[in-house]
Amino acid sequence: MTMPLREGQYYFRDYYDQGEELVVEGQQLRIELTSKFSMTQKWEWPLAAEGPIVILEPSGENEETPEPGNIKLELKYERSLKADGYQLDIRKDGTITIAASNKRGLRYGMDALHRLLSVGEGKCRLPVAAIHDEPSFPVRGIIEGFYGTPWSFEDRMDAVRYLAAHRMNTFMHAPKDDPYHRELWREPYPENLFEQIRELKQECDTQLVDFYYCISPGNDLQFRSEEDFASLEAKLAAMIAIGVRHFALLMDDIDYALSGENLHYLERSGLAHAYVANRVYDYLSCQLQKVMLVMCPAEYWSSWDTEYKRDIREKLHSEIKVFWTGSAVFARQVGSRPAQENYSHYGHELWLWDNIPVNDADYDRLFLDPVRGRYSRLGQSGHQAVVANPMVQWECSKITLNTMAHYMWNSERYMPELSWELSVREFAGELADDMMFFCRQNLNSQLYSRGYEELKVAVHSRDIRWLDAYFDRLESVSYRLLEMENSKFQTEAEPWLQRALADVELWRALRRKVITGGTEPGADEELRKRAEACRAFEVRLGSDPAWMAAEAWGLAVREGKKGYRLILEDEVVI
Repeated sequence: MTMPLREGQYYFRDYYDQGEELVVEGQQLRIELTSKFSMTQKWEWPLAAEGPIVILEPSGENEETPEPGNIKLELKYERSLKADGYQLDIRKDGTITIAASNKRGLRYGMDALHRLLSVGEGKCRLPVAAIHDEPSFPVRGIIEGFYGTPWSFEDRMDAVRYLAAHRMNTFMHAPKDDPYHRELWREPYPENLFEQIRELKQECDTQLVDFYYCISPGNDLQFRSEEDFASLEAKLAAMIAIGVRHFALLMDDIDYALSGENLHYLERSGLAHAYVANRVYDYLSCQLQKVMLVMCPAEYWSSWDTEYKRDIREKLHSEIKVFWTGSAVFARQVGSRPAQENYSHYGHELWLWDNIPVNDADYDRLFLDPVRGRYSRLGQSGHQAVVANPMVQWECSKITLNTMAHYMWNSERYMPELSWELSVREFAGELADDMMFFCRQNLNSQLYSRGYEELKVAVHSRDIRWLDAYFDRLESVSYRLLEMENSKFQTEAEPWLQRALADVELWRALRRKVITGGTEPGADEELRKRAEACRAFEVRLGSDPAWMAAEAWGLAVREGKKGYRLILEDEVVI
């Protein structure tokens, strides 16, 4: 299917379509490749060898002449383009040019060709078009930085491929509950875990994604202990030995008030954290030709100046980048003024660690809505990076992360609702309408308060007919999503889908009592049973539809953030 013009104009920064098509006979584009990008003529295109695009290998002197191509592709080096940017020119005569300033830009240009190509009825079709596409942020990706069960090795490998396919270039390995990252930071990884990191780094290289090794020694590092620094350097050296060139030192979520020898030696935590980061940077600089180090300070949220920030501003090496999460841990907005002020306070290039869609503060919730409230020109306010912190549920995180990828690539044009629509359609295909309905039951309460408006109106007006239709749809959607071909989504989302079905049964028991006025035998017992079934779940929908209805009819009261209790005949039953 040809990419609709509206989507092309949104997905690519500058998209010029003349309304004409390049039509090629056959089911494949067979590409004859020439290169003015470098003297190396052999290119390995991740994912390009599969499907409708085939790059023909040039024949040697003693080889048979291969079947001729039907498209000519020329690669060009263009130094004026930003890193990862590209220009794609598709001409009517069957010649295509991709220009870029790095290999990742060539990759993204090739991916754009895949997106634009449609195949059907024995023909390949491409728009006659020109694209100029460059990112808003040089560094775009994810940080596995949540509390809770770390991702599996398979999830991480899939994450790297997902990043590459969505114009993101950074994977940061920082699982809070991996003991060798934080609690046991001095100890080397067991052989099996280290081998997984090696394989993950290799996959990052294959996919042209930068792998960042992150370590968090701040809970018990002794700043005068050369033995501690030797342990830290040994941990870094093991990573350097497998080709890691990007690092992060994380000093977040620690008791950063100094005591004992640490207090006597360095006086203040800002001085101490700058000292540690500088030592790490100096060590890495002695081992590597080019060093990339980002540190997460203890004061990683807020936008006002402090003594701690002054110490970082004055003492931290100028080449070290600094993380922050915005004006709060879960920032509803990252606006221009707070961003510019904090950039001034820290005096270093800022990287936004965006706690979206992470759910480690709400383990019972899924967050399935788009990123909102981020300044469109953040990249012009001292920020060179945005990395998202996903949920424990990797597969479910993809819906929000796709919208994050749109923002990271072109923040100036980002439209949350359109990105959400495109993301859900990519994720769910023919079940996109069902998936969107389910997503709308699971909005990020940390960041967005305007959800469930129609439901609230119906509940408060006690519109039984509307609610019947709503719960009927919730039931049918849940059953269809439980049968999705995406087995990983099924596994991760099943508790919430089963909880949705329990909400449907609670509504029907509530409706029975309301309609009969409680006179029908067994109505109260059925309502108690269904209420108990809902409360037995360890997860909940953000919309909480059945309990919201029970509260509106005076049959339940809210208890705190996460719970309700049922009331029958003025008596607390549950």
